[in-house]
Formats: sequence, C-alpha cells, structure tokens
Amino acid sequence: MKSRHPGDPKGKASPRKIPALLPPLRLADINTAPGHLIRRAQQIAVAIFYSELRDWDVSPVQYAAMAAIRARPGMDQRTLVNNIAIDRSTVGSLLKGLEKRRLISRVTPEENQRIKQLYILPAGSQLLDSTRGQIQRVQDQILAPLTTKERRVFLQYLARVVHINNKLSRVPLRATESGADQPY
Repeated sequence: MKSRHPGDPKGKASPRKIPALLPPLRLADINTAPGHLIRRAQQIAVAIFYSELRDWDVSPVQYAAMAAIRARPGMDQRTLVNNIAIDRSTVGSLLKGLEKRRLISRVTPEENQRIKQLYILPAGSQLLDSTRGQIQRVQDQILAPLTTKERRVFLQYLARVVHINNKLSRVPLRATESGADQPY
C-alpha cells in the first residue's frame, strides 16, 4: 500500500515516503538556531551602532553607502548596490535622503543620461572622518565578549559562512564584478 502524503488535501496515495517526524520545536531550539542567532546579532549590532552614532542621524546602511561612495567617486547606483549588497528597490530613497542632507550628490553625466554618478560632499566626508573612532568602538563593543583570538576565529568563520552563502541572498554582494575589495 502506498503511503499518504500529509500535505495532499485530497488524501490521495503518494509514492513519496513520509519523512520521519521531528519532535516539536522548543523555544530553546529556536533561540540556539543559527538563523535566529544571526538575526539577534544583527539587532544588537544595529543597536550599538545607533547608540554610538546617536548624534549623527545616520543608519548603518547609509554609513556604508557614504564610505563606498567616497572610496569610489563617480560610481553609479548599480555599482553601489553591488558593492554593499543593498536592495535595488531602496537605494534610490536612501540616496535621496543623503542628497537632501547634502552628504552626497547624484550627477547625471552628459554621455549617459540613464545613470546617476555618486559623489561624497564635504559634509559627508566630515561625517565619516568625525565618526571613525565611534565606528571602531561599535566593532569593539560587538566583539567585546570574545578574546582577541576568538574574535579572529569568529570573523574568519562568519566571513566564510557569508561568502559561501552569498549567492543565496536576495541582495548578494557582487564586489568582484564591481571592483570592490573582497572582504573574504
């Protein structure tokens, strides 16, 4: 007799085997799952960032965008998306906000009216320069529970997980095709 597939609403026989039932998830299972821990670590990292940079009214993604624009003046929006792995659907509003605050400028070149080239403005450079120490404190505070050796190993493993799984992301980092430094 064929086994019944539990997802079949009509209850028809299915040639597939029913997988062994796993025990119900416990809260401890969720709280120790890699995905949940990575999400929690991101929440903590963002909270630390906002705490350290509370006087600057800038988000981690805005900060990364300004740093990338300063590193590669004249890049277009698509290159920025590839360099910092942000969603194409939100990059326009992110840049519009930075432009409105006169931290960056978007320039349409004469030779290609379809793109906007990005440039850091003096106020954006000043923000990046003035907050360099705070950014280092953010990184140090995130890793504070670890010893120096544990930090190095943790970052190596985290970079490996991110690098190998990059292609699974909705917004993968495409730094190699855009010329950005490959962090891993």
